[in-house]
Amino acid sequence: MKKPDLFIPSLFILFLLVSNLLVAQWPVWSDPVSITDSVSDNINPNIRLLQFTSYDFYIFWEKSTDTLSSAIYYKNFYEDDEPQVFVGDDGVHYSNPQPVDTWHGQWDDTLFYVFYESDIEGFDNIYYRVYNSSGFTEPTPLTETTNEKTELLCNNSGRIVWMEQNRIMHSKLDEYTHVFEEPFVIDSGNCSFPSIVQTDIEWSGDIPVVSWIKVLNDSSHIMIRRQDKKDGWLDAETIFTGDSCTNLSFCTGMGQSGILTWDYFNDTSWHFLYYDLEDDQVYISENSQQKPFQPRYYSGAVFVKSKEFGPGYTTYVYQNNDTIDIYTSGFYSFNPPVYLYQNISKSDNPVKHPQIFTGKFESPCNYYSINIWEEKENDHWQLKYSTAFICLSDIEEKNEPEQVQLITTPNPFCGEVEISFLLNRSDDVTLSVYNTAGVKIKTIEQGKLGAGQHIYKWNGSKYPAGLYFVQLQSVSGLTTQKMILTK
Repeated sequence: MKKPDLFIPSLFILFLLVSNLLVAQWPVWSDPVSITDSVSDNINPNIRLLQFTSYDFYIFWEKSTDTLSSAIYYKNFYEDDEPQVFVGDDGVHYSNPQPVDTWHGQWDDTLFYVFYESDIEGFDNIYYRVYNSSGFTEPTPLTETTNEKTELLCNNSGRIVWMEQNRIMHSKLDEYTHVFEEPFVIDSGNCSFPSIVQTDIEWSGDIPVVSWIKVLNDSSHIMIRRQDKKDGWLDAETIFTGDSCTNLSFCTGMGQSGILTWDYFNDTSWHFLYYDLEDDQVYISENSQQKPFQPRYYSGAVFVKSKEFGPGYTTYVYQNNDTIDIYTSGFYSFNPPVYLYQNISKSDNPVKHPQIFTGKFESPCNYYSINIWEEKENDHWQLKYSTAFICLSDIEEKNEPEQVQLITTPNPFCGEVEISFLLNRSDDVTLSVYNTAGVKIKTIEQGKLGAGQHIYKWNGSKYPAGLYFVQLQSVSGLTTQKMILTK
């Protein structure tokens, strides 16, 4: 798959030129650390690199001591300073803080925005405050409508999505003129989980696409809609259909930005899926359990030959018998097995809502990632986190295993399709076919194969017409190819 176009700081470019291509050493996640107390409820954390009292990483979150009100607090993530109240009033709910960095090294007066939700006027609405050289401005509503607005999500490119009257809405803040686009209806009816491409550090540029879940005829449809510079918003596309989908989100990180994850129930158990915006592929995890995983993917800044969508972390809530913990993979490509995940919460308490953000840098090429989640202790939710250090080294790409290419002929096909691939050396492989619901319908080959060309035939005549995926798992990685069966 082609690499994305990236804007990379000059020091990073110099490092790439000197060291050829890069890979990452496997990180070890630290023991969990509490960043909040356990005598109040602390949820919905968001961490951003901001030009604030210093240019550093700051965490904003929602804090409450009763059901009648909640406030938004903030602090420097790496300092031991006391949390400060960003906004709060008795009897009012302030929630879901979304910092948006508008500074980007530009010496203007406006340094960043913080968007949030509140019911201060008697209905759920979206507000923002701007931080500049004089401090925070007074709260301003995003729009003048009195419709209920929820599920706010922003990114560092100034894009904003939210739910309003069961519709997916979108606007964009011009970070130089500080003018908002007129809100646009992305979709209406039976919608949830609006998501936009996230970037922790603004290196990946603006990718104008919105994704969401839409329920039609008792089925969940994962939808995307792209914006074209010339033609505006294009028609919505369905990228996946299943009985029950939830917890949709774009990845965070500094690598490829267009990776979606979500939970999917296939009648017997929950699985999580990935979608790569660049190559229009759905990847299915074989990990399963009886509760949603709440998956999040962190895309790493390692510029080597891509294996599917490249290396990164997957983090999720893993249920193992009677225990529930936060598990996170090593720096890995798509779909590592459970034994390659590390239990980072290490607790008997309930846990939920894991997220991964970029943390501080040791150098342009060595940095920390922050895995943060909510953990219930003393009957209250507190925020805990674990960090991992990523060290990029000088291993040349030629030492990396070559990606195995799958060829399907003909494609589209009617009845029978030929599937072939070339192995440069003997390898343990599994060749399988999946439907769009993520169900494995056929294992074509499983075992050790010698070097050379391998050709198989699969007859799909007993299956309904539509899209299928053939997937090859080997030591060299995972390769997936779409096949279209016609009748």
